[in-house]
Amino acid sequence: MTEPSEPSPSTEGLVESAPPPGRIAEWKARAEQYRSELESRPRIGFALRSVRRFNRMEGKHLSLVIAMNLFVAIIPLFIVGYALLVAFNPDRSFGSFIVNTFHLTGQTADTVDQTFSNARSGRNTALSISVISLLITGLDVSATVQLAYARAFGVTPLSGLRKYLRGGAWLFIMLAVTSIGLALRATVADRSNWVLVLAIPLYLSVQFGFYLVTPRLLLDLPFAWRSLAPGAAVSTGAAVLVNAFSSFQLHRWLSGYSHAYGSFGIGLSIIAYVGLIALFWVWIAAVMATYWENKAGSAAVAAMHKLSAQSAHI
Repeated sequence: MTEPSEPSPSTEGLVESAPPPGRIAEWKARAEQYRSELESRPRIGFALRSVRRFNRMEGKHLSLVIAMNLFVAIIPLFIVGYALLVAFNPDRSFGSFIVNTFHLTGQTADTVDQTFSNARSGRNTALSISVISLLITGLDVSATVQLAYARAFGVTPLSGLRKYLRGGAWLFIMLAVTSIGLALRATVADRSNWVLVLAIPLYLSVQFGFYLVTPRLLLDLPFAWRSLAPGAAVSTGAAVLVNAFSSFQLHRWLSGYSHAYGSFGIGLSIIAYVGLIALFWVWIAAVMATYWENKAGSAAVAAMHKLSAQSAHI
């Protein structure tokens, strides 16, 4: 009859260190209780719900799609639009605008100027490429943003002609708001403080109006304005911080990437910049939906979901 073998020291230690199933269940219960306590706090709970909503709607993937389409369609449109604004002046280019707006100097400024030369020599080609890019990929930007808001609000995305009409209208408003922001940024540079005092309220009003109208425009649903206002206010404040941070980062990226990769590095910097903006847009959809549900109440949310499902079959 063989003697029972003694457990090895390493095995014995593992057996003794493994927690019993009852303790694991207790830890899980405590973790759930702690999470519930955090979510009961207004600010922390809102942040946690927004993050979960962002992940549930596949926010990272949507942001990537938006960023690439922005780079292909919208950035060339801004370049040609600026060239049209200055009447294809050979002494002014989109590169000089970026240099002045982001206060670039030295080799970085020279590289940016060389990358965005004036468009006089190829104005017809530039215009045709921009229009084609806008029609092919520009409308896809608005369609993806529509999908992000539909997922965030839990409603059915638009389809057919309504989808493209409302998406095109949103795209036009977005371009106008962005252009106003860039124009105000260029205007307040090297001006008196009074110009800055006047420009700030105008900028905030334009941003607030844009975020307030976006859900109703993209989803074609009669959201109450008062239910959208808190989310629009938070989005406006976040937009100020994100634009300031992204502008600071763009200055660093332009300097670093241009020294390392030249004109190609300028393109990489702009891709990183539009990536941040796209990520912010999708996150804002989650924020707007979370605030709307809190403000409108469960009855209004259920009624809006029902109305969305009915309109999808029309």
